[in-house]
Amino acid sequence: MKKIVALFLALAVIGGMVFAGGQQESSAAGDDQFEIVMVVKLEGVAWFDNMRLGIEKFNAEHPDVNCYQIGADTADPAAQVALINDLVAKGVDAILVVPNDPESLVPVFKKANDAGILTFTHEASNQKQISFDVEAFDNDAYGRHMADVMAEWMGKEGVWQPFVGHLTSPTHNQWVDGEVAQVADKYPNLKMATDRVEDQENQQIAYEKSLELLKTYPEIKALMGSAMSTAPGAAAAIEEKGLIGKVAAFGTCLPSVAGDYLVSGAAQSIHFWVPADAGYVTAMAAYKTLKGEEIVDGTDMGATGYHNITVEKNEHGNSIIYGQAWVDVNKDNLDEWKDADGKYKL
Repeated sequence: MKKIVALFLALAVIGGMVFAGGQQESSAAGDDQFEIVMVVKLEGVAWFDNMRLGIEKFNAEHPDVNCYQIGADTADPAAQVALINDLVAKGVDAILVVPNDPESLVPVFKKANDAGILTFTHEASNQKQISFDVEAFDNDAYGRHMADVMAEWMGKEGVWQPFVGHLTSPTHNQWVDGEVAQVADKYPNLKMATDRVEDQENQQIAYEKSLELLKTYPEIKALMGSAMSTAPGAAAAIEEKGLIGKVAAFGTCLPSVAGDYLVSGAAQSIHFWVPADAGYVTAMAAYKTLKGEEIVDGTDMGATGYHNITVEKNEHGNSIIYGQAWVDVNKDNLDEWKDADGKYKL
């Protein structure tokens, strides 16, 4: 049950839709809190385990907030929508989502907004019906950067193959769009094996599809992932086929998930942003909006890579926050991501 504080949320016309935050009644209790909830793609994976740390940090630092994270046990858009419907019925103040399928959220987000609940996303720069989306960086630039790293290892020639977690995932496809564009612009001797492959953010599926690709296209030299599942799944296939040094995995992943493959050489480079920081910033966006504070170019959102953000509008007229928060890890700097006891920091 949300605990409410008196304020009027300004009427905002976003993407042709009007969002009205209702008047909230004050309470004499000293522990009144905004209830802000992060709904992730799925629970039980390292990426979103780390994101929870940022949500918990935000909660600890803001006594006027009850902020927490939930998620389904499967990356199913319907399961995510069901969780959001529950939060709407509960009457929370703000719902934050890392979408499995942005389009599936539009009706439930409208339902939330009509009830006076603010909605926010991370990794959904084309989202409708939101106050803000948070992006760790410009997605085209990130994809182009990963293509450069891959191309250098390939000697700027050969066959490569991109993966996405879901064909409906906006950021994954934007990264691949950037990769494809960079290859077209700078590397005429690089060729893509086939259309982008979907691994459903499942490492076993990434492994199985990598084996199929390596059999069908034996000339492949690089497998490029977007979901955290791809690099370790592809690297396992590369190891199994005895192709280390001839084929390598690249893409978005965490050191704790792909570190052993960087050491073996089955993966050459991984790229990511710190999920905890992204979760923290998305919660901060909700908090500032609930308090009526402006979020504009140069706003400090309180986390590394987001101290000097830029804000742009997407095609629907909704506001997108961009940080500068990508990280590169390879065999040479892998130890920087380990604690003194050898355990991975992330």
